[in-house]
Amino acid sequence: MRSLFPFALGCALALGACSGASTPAIQPSAPFTPELAQQFDDSVDYAENVEDLGGPQASSWRRQVDGLASNADAIAVVRIETVTSGNDAAGARTYRLTSAARSVIHGQIPPDHRVYLAVSEGEVGFNTVRGNEPRLQSRDYVLFARWYTDESGVVRAHWHLSPQSTALIQRIHDAIGFVDPNAPRETVIRRD
Repeated sequence: MRSLFPFALGCALALGACSGASTPAIQPSAPFTPELAQQFDDSVDYAENVEDLGGPQASSWRRQVDGLASNADAIAVVRIETVTSGNDAAGARTYRLTSAARSVIHGQIPPDHRVYLAVSEGEVGFNTVRGNEPRLQSRDYVLFARWYTDESGVVRAHWHLSPQSTALIQRIHDAIGFVDPNAPRETVIRRD
């Protein structure tokens, strides 16, 4: 019996290693460029039903959503669970948001369905978070995430949040070419 224990332990460890290897790790799809930084600006917009405004605002919104959707590594409907503030390593005031995915529209998110977001003072999105903590936690948002590797080798997200709406989800589906597999299909029968 004693000689079987090391064998059994080795098999169990090997199986455990194999099961962990089957879960794909989140990885950046490409380097994070200054052009991508204009879209994935670590900020929140609070405008709803922009399409209804018409004119230049609606055109700008459509271009923004199309760019975010086509360049995102992950898109998900999320709820912001926590918003905390503190200082980063350089001493700048920083907000950290924990987002919990309710559904994934495109790409991969971590297995725990949580994406951790951060923005520091002096960055574009800092003022979109400051003072809006209750508002951020009061509804669902669509998270557009672009993965990057920080200086210490940790994969993190540059991001943009938009209020979840039917119009936004439809625009995203159109931009990424989503086809609903459950949508009714029309069958055409030709008789000669």
